[in-house]
Amino acid sequence: MATTATIPTASAAESSSTVAIADHDATAETRALFAKLRDADGSIMTGQQHANDYAVSTDEENQGTGSDIYALTGEYPSVWGMDTLSIYGHESPGVRPNNACDESCQAGNIATLDGKIRQADSLGAMVTLSSHWFNPVSGGGFNDTTRAVDRILPGGTDQSAFNAYLDRIADLANGARRDDGTLIPIVYRPLHENNGSWFWWGATHATSDEYKELYRYIVDYLTEVKDVRNVLFSYSPNGTFGGDLSTYLETYPGDDYVDVLGYDAYDNGDVNDSSAWVADVVKDLAAIARLGREKGKPVAMTEFGRGSNKMIAEDGNDADAQWFTRLLNGITRDADARHIAYMMTWADFGGSGSSYATYIPRKGTALGDDYVRYASDPAIAMASGTTADYTGTYAPTPVAASARIVTPTEGSRSDDGALTVRARVRGTVATKAWFTVNDDDTRHELAADSADGGLYLTGTWQAPAELLVNDKAVLHLAVQTGAGMLTDKTVVVLGERPAQSADVVDDYDGYVDDTDLRASYSVANASSSAISLRANDADARSAGATGANALKIDYDFDKVPGYMGASLVLSGTKDWSAYDHLNLYVESDGSAHKFVVQLQAGGVTFEAYPSLAESGARTVSIPLSDFTTAPWDTANAGAVLDADKLTTVSSFSLYLNDGDQDLDPLPNGKTRPRTGTIVVDSIRWSNGVPGDGGSGNGNGGEDGDVDGGFNGNGSADDNGSEDVVTPKPSDMASPSPSSSNARPGDSSAGQATAKPERPMRTLSRTGIAVSALVVGALAFGGIGLGLRGVRRRG
Repeated sequence: MATTATIPTASAAESSSTVAIADHDATAETRALFAKLRDADGSIMTGQQHANDYAVSTDEENQGTGSDIYALTGEYPSVWGMDTLSIYGHESPGVRPNNACDESCQAGNIATLDGKIRQADSLGAMVTLSSHWFNPVSGGGFNDTTRAVDRILPGGTDQSAFNAYLDRIADLANGARRDDGTLIPIVYRPLHENNGSWFWWGATHATSDEYKELYRYIVDYLTEVKDVRNVLFSYSPNGTFGGDLSTYLETYPGDDYVDVLGYDAYDNGDVNDSSAWVADVVKDLAAIARLGREKGKPVAMTEFGRGSNKMIAEDGNDADAQWFTRLLNGITRDADARHIAYMMTWADFGGSGSSYATYIPRKGTALGDDYVRYASDPAIAMASGTTADYTGTYAPTPVAASARIVTPTEGSRSDDGALTVRARVRGTVATKAWFTVNDDDTRHELAADSADGGLYLTGTWQAPAELLVNDKAVLHLAVQTGAGMLTDKTVVVLGERPAQSADVVDDYDGYVDDTDLRASYSVANASSSAISLRANDADARSAGATGANALKIDYDFDKVPGYMGASLVLSGTKDWSAYDHLNLYVESDGSAHKFVVQLQAGGVTFEAYPSLAESGARTVSIPLSDFTTAPWDTANAGAVLDADKLTTVSSFSLYLNDGDQDLDPLPNGKTRPRTGTIVVDSIRWSNGVPGDGGSGNGNGGEDGDVDGGFNGNGSADDNGSEDVVTPKPSDMASPSPSSSNARPGDSSAGQATAKPERPMRTLSRTGIAVSALVVGALAFGGIGLGLRGVRRRG
């Protein structure tokens, strides 16, 4: 029999315990929940998104109190997940009459959701809340990756649209009360899986500093402006990452803003055996658990499940019928990982055929029996069946006095030099504040500003014309407080980046340093330090590099296996329809890894695969005919990259795929290196092969070969276009979750399916999330990086 999840009554010794909680004014019940999660000692709460709204094994499907977990085990799950989509009627239990949901409709849905929270609380379960929010700039869905984060930060042109969404979340949290008025604690997980690129707040669409400040703004706005006091805030990147905490912490908003160290991971690997995936997950969870112990924070597997080619089958047939117990055994046998507080699967949206999506198996199947064994394990805590016990006295740790520059964010650029500087002071009161620029001692005063809820001190500065020369400027913050002088600094770039000619994708000569480069590129499945500027010497220039700098890409597949890459953040779409060849200078390390040149044009993701089989430097020329539809983009299979599609290019990415397990074996028993470096420069378009008189048929021109295979025959076919690698599921689709480690060039992608539209601004389309079918997926670390590809997950 599983143990029950209850919050213990504090003993006298515990009554003076402190909690390192983000909201120092959180309710006593919320602090008690934090302590319970932090102090998890081999008792892991478990549950499901939409635990009692969608099901496939009970007559109460899509309604009532039943759940697939209850149908299998006879016990209630101890974690119930909800999403703010339901506020607007895009998912149950929300409604959307006549395909619209005005403020009255939203208020009704909020009341319904609060009732569900009371129901969970009455059964001893904890509620988590996620947000698949619509793009506040474009009005499109959560997978509409129109750049938005920089425009909804404090002072941004579209901040009010984002605030309106936060206002609804505040209404929901403040209405979550027991009959006696006690606020019920909620774990809120905003901006999740941001290290992937499938959401508008994710990689490629925001810099690390922009993401951090948006997350901090959410916490500050909800707690300080809207007086929400019953929320714990969870940070939850997507895995796996080889236990490398530098990758996990790349966008960490800070201890003062995060309560739960979360982690999302989905298995898309071997359909017969999940052992390798479990080992990777346990390695990650153990590292995060050690980090949590160091920081005094709870750790949770905030989403997990089977995705892509391992989605649970509708007919119940399953080759890996010990999946749940294998995962649990891996976690509980690790001295660190076993201390996670909870783990939650995504929703059983059901459906049929290619749109079928469940994460808890159907009753009466072999995998269903395995779930019963998983839920009955002594390590798993089901709901108690009685009202959650949030007694106990836990004091928040003291607020450390701090001051930081909120905007402009690190590495941001101001073309005209007109800056508004905002500073946030916490844990003390400012008596005077100012900033200076570079070595100039001139003080630019900051004053309290009623805008943005009065959270910030604000001042302005106009850079003189002589500084607008594409160069760095350092802003130095100084704040006098009763706690002493507090300081901070940030680096901005002043002036426009030198214009590149229309045929240039990137020549790497306009970046002032690595920070500027990394503000323009999003790195996938690796730390941002994996890319840097490399100075070109005479040998490089003689081999085809141009200008002062090139892009250096360092890979380490021991740290993060699978793939890695970088995507250029384009300002709007590009029109490259005048050209028929893409050219780039490449210094190959001879690794024979799969090198993917990827672009999204006309809504289709195309890829070409120059060879890295031989070491050396040369210019690669790729005709349009060598670009093929990304293998995972099954909805657009057979599409042709032509001038029409090149009128709207929305992304450009470079990726390296790991491995002998994914590519054809090398001759003579050789293996591919796990670490290495390639260099890329002078990415530009042309008509025909440059230097070939524009004929377009020299050295691998219109005959379909990629010129630049270092062994002289680098055709796309020779470069692994037929290779099969393991994709991960997509959030572009509907009834499935939202993470992926699929690699570019993957040809083993699962089916793409559906997702609901979720416009935050207009909320104009109809429907419950589970009803729409969508083909196509955005992938990890770059648009279309590989399939995240089936139904919508978290």
